[in-house]
Amino acid sequence: MNGRNPHVEFGVSNNTMKTRDENSAEPQVHSAHIQQQLDELIQHARADVERVTEPRFQALLETTAEVLTGLKTAYQHYGEKSEKAWGAVRATRG
Repeated sequence: MNGRNPHVEFGVSNNTMKTRDENSAEPQVHSAHIQQQLDELIQHARADVERVTEPRFQALLETTAEVLTGLKTAYQHYGEKSEKAWGAVRATRG
């Protein structure tokens, strides 16, 4: 093998998820990877809320988790083409 790994690998809990080539032009490949990373950050922020005792930082962590959840939802809606805005982009290019 030439030493180049054609797959992007990342872990979630005990699971490993593989996507196609990291140089792919397919939005779904990159969307899946970003959503997975967002999930990890959301879990991390929520776990840290339980670890720290400073109320303002706890609030910041909860806000972080909520904002990242909204961003992940936007990626999901893009993939599902379930928002009018995504359909309009698709229609103008098609």
